[in-house]
Amino acid sequence: MEYNDYQILENYESMARAYSTSLAEKGFVFVNLESTNSSDTLINKVANNLNKLWKIYLEGSLSRSFTKNKIIYAQLAQNTSVIIDNYKNLFPNAKFDTLLPTKTRPQDIPKVAILLLTDLIKDVWTLSSTETTNQASLLNMANDLLLQIKTLAYTL
Repeated sequence: MEYNDYQILENYESMARAYSTSLAEKGFVFVNLESTNSSDTLINKVANNLNKLWKIYLEGSLSRSFTKNKIIYAQLAQNTSVIIDNYKNLFPNAKFDTLLPTKTRPQDIPKVAILLLTDLIKDVWTLSSTETTNQASLLNMANDLLLQIKTLAYTL
């Protein structure tokens, strides 16, 4: 069987379309990244992740098992509360889901919080590139979230 590279390059688009339709028929879902990163969706995603983070810190401060980290989690919850208030001032139409499940084992709180923080920092940086009027405030928020990662890294 001979392969003709030039013919493959000419027919690449039709081959890729046929491949994606066959995968779609098998149940694969393709998402357009441009449509999922719209400003409103991103604003609400940041709001929900901030709310989750605050609830996780609150659970850590009320936990019975980690007595040495209770004060740290209480301070982080307070800092996150201030960040949430500033975020509400920047984006008053942001929708915060109030019924988010956040049952996390006390020993997993730093890991889960760091995962949420990295996702938040990425989203806040993306949002700062699209929202030029609030860019400085969003960059300060990203810096505050980076400091929380540093604090959590010392508690591990």
